[in-house]
Amino acid sequence: MARVKLSAIFTSIAGRYGGGVFRNWKGTTVLGVLPDSVANPSTAKQEKSRSVMSCSSKTWAGLATGVRDGWRAVASALSAAWEDFGNPVGSRTLVYPPRGPYTALGALASVSGLLSSVGAFDCGDATPTAPVGVGNPGIPVLGAISGDDNGLIIPWTDPSSWGENGHVGNVRVWIKSENGTFHTQIGAYEAAAAETTTITTLTPRGGGHAITITPGYYTVQLDAVNGEGLRGAPSAIAEFLVEEGI
Repeated sequence: MARVKLSAIFTSIAGRYGGGVFRNWKGTTVLGVLPDSVANPSTAKQEKSRSVMSCSSKTWAGLATGVRDGWRAVASALSAAWEDFGNPVGSRTLVYPPRGPYTALGALASVSGLLSSVGAFDCGDATPTAPVGVGNPGIPVLGAISGDDNGLIIPWTDPSSWGENGHVGNVRVWIKSENGTFHTQIGAYEAAAAETTTITTLTPRGGGHAITITPGYYTVQLDAVNGEGLRGAPSAIAEFLVEEGI
């Protein structure tokens, strides 16, 4: 593992480079060796994502032409919405918004997957309605994080808009430990039902039972998914240090 000296121009960097990976370790950017394998390639979330994609493909095969036309319109709108979104590579972002163009099947899979991520869709449910004429929700505002190894207290303000013709949905809270103990994890919270959450446990790297918060740096970011299954741009990022013995 090598320490990386940043500059006034490049204030942070993350992601793969050759056979290594840049990451934040105890507040310092380092370049480490890229793992040869994944500790657990079949986590519950990965299996759920595969299930949504499989379900969407099967659903698409049975859709009538008129219904498919609706998803083509959504694909066009999504491609336009994300076309000029900035590339987050080189930042500490946890939320990676999509880059177009979308296909009609891709639009269906995206909506199904986003609704599934907030507990609003299962593959056994009726096919989501194509959100034609619905805009993307706004950005939730992340407040000051507090807490200790008993729990991280994360406050936020809901988006001011849920998109043109869009219905109120969920704010997703993304959290990741920088000491390698935990993978990035997501919790979904209904808008207006909770603007503060206390996270006391996280699932460790490789899966298994949730364990309590450990000392180290934690990065938090938010985004929103409206009732029609469209996502908004990510919030600003915040970092919080849980100190040893505090």
